[in-house]
Amino acid sequence: MISFSLAIASRRHAALLVSSSLLLVAAFARADEPPPSLMERVERLEKLLDQTRADLANAQKAPSADMARLAEVERQIDVLAREIEQLKLGEASAAPALPTTPSQSQVAQYGVGPSASKVYAAKTGVAIGGYGESLYQNFAQKNQGGEPSSQTDQATQLRAVVYFGYKFDEHFLFNSELEYENAVVASDKNGEAEVEFAYIDYLHSRAANARAGLVLIPMGLVNQLHEPTTFLGARRPDVEQKIIPSTWRELGLGGYGQSGPFSYYGYLVNGLNAAGYSSEGIGEGSQEGSEALARNWAFTGRLDYTGTSGLLVGVSFFTGDSGQGHVTPSGVSVKAPTTVWDAHVDWRWQGLWLRGLYAGSHVGQADLVNELNGFVGDESVGSRQEGWYLQGAFDVLSLWPGSRMGLLPYVRYEQYDTQASVPAGFERNPANDVHELTLGLAFKPIDQLVVKLDWQERRDAAQTGVNQWNFALGYIF
Repeated sequence: MISFSLAIASRRHAALLVSSSLLLVAAFARADEPPPSLMERVERLEKLLDQTRADLANAQKAPSADMARLAEVERQIDVLAREIEQLKLGEASAAPALPTTPSQSQVAQYGVGPSASKVYAAKTGVAIGGYGESLYQNFAQKNQGGEPSSQTDQATQLRAVVYFGYKFDEHFLFNSELEYENAVVASDKNGEAEVEFAYIDYLHSRAANARAGLVLIPMGLVNQLHEPTTFLGARRPDVEQKIIPSTWRELGLGGYGQSGPFSYYGYLVNGLNAAGYSSEGIGEGSQEGSEALARNWAFTGRLDYTGTSGLLVGVSFFTGDSGQGHVTPSGVSVKAPTTVWDAHVDWRWQGLWLRGLYAGSHVGQADLVNELNGFVGDESVGSRQEGWYLQGAFDVLSLWPGSRMGLLPYVRYEQYDTQASVPAGFERNPANDVHELTLGLAFKPIDQLVVKLDWQERRDAAQTGVNQWNFALGYIF
């Protein structure tokens, strides 16, 4: 054990105290003998810290003490105390800095966003991250048909999320996302507290890894990468909420990996519940890991190509029965086979960012689903749904070399119909045939913060579309 001088009244003695602490820490890393365990390192550093504090207290009583230098030593002691706390947390803060936007191989690597993937960079122990979104929506007073819109302007803390992960060793890790929506969970509020995902990974190799638990369905461009810095728009694209539910997760198990320029995901998960379907889509059929009916199971998969720098192009799907043992009032068993698919592309070159997506779904026995849910007329579940969007943006600050900030004007056009077709004897609701134009600006003062302002023109076949302005503040950490 390195000894410390009690007389640190001069600069020389103060420097000796700090240097000795640093030498002890460095000795742990350079010793030829096997390195001490994490617990042993913490115990030794805590003993050193206690002794240093005692020596400092004695030195402060000396008549000739250099108080300025002693204040610096106190600061160094605080640094050492924080280092000890980080060791106790399993080096949670050791993850690399988060990028402004994820690389195109981010989905291929982990299937989660930049902040959610921090646990993969940890050596062992705890990793903590999170994100949040605040949203203000200002609606036009009249709809496209000239009638009062009946929409009320609204401001909300849309999401507040914390990621907790734990790296057990080089093979096993746990990762989770805990989310609060709309700030307050109460009977008179629309707030919710949810577990967005919670899974165990077994990391075997680049080509083959296993995952089990509450997993994100690997579809589209937003469902997995839904942190606010990873997509443009104050609101997520409606196609990736109406046709591909967001955030879509189910209980299951499967594998993922990469081989050459290709990456894949494949899971067996509990099926959807057709009792939640409606004319507005299948989103409410997602069971979200909450006492999920598991009579029917489904398979979901994804294949992406990332072999060209800046390019991600791929397809994904989900298929399985969703009857879950339900029987119609007339006594007919419901199977309701449901298939969802999409094709997507994301390309980034210098400051240019382009992406596009087409998604569709098919619900078998939609007439029985209508009978099960008591739907009549234009309330029918869509036996076919479809939607697509194209989006373009350019980071004008990329023209200034070395700029850490981003300023991205963007435009997105999307079209979707949750009742592209309905069973015989039912009607389509023209309000579900929607066209949207979004014009906006995203500003990123630093990598982890984004401010978005956009205007949306919404048109539907029923002439009830309402335009709106959106302002959002997002962060990740």
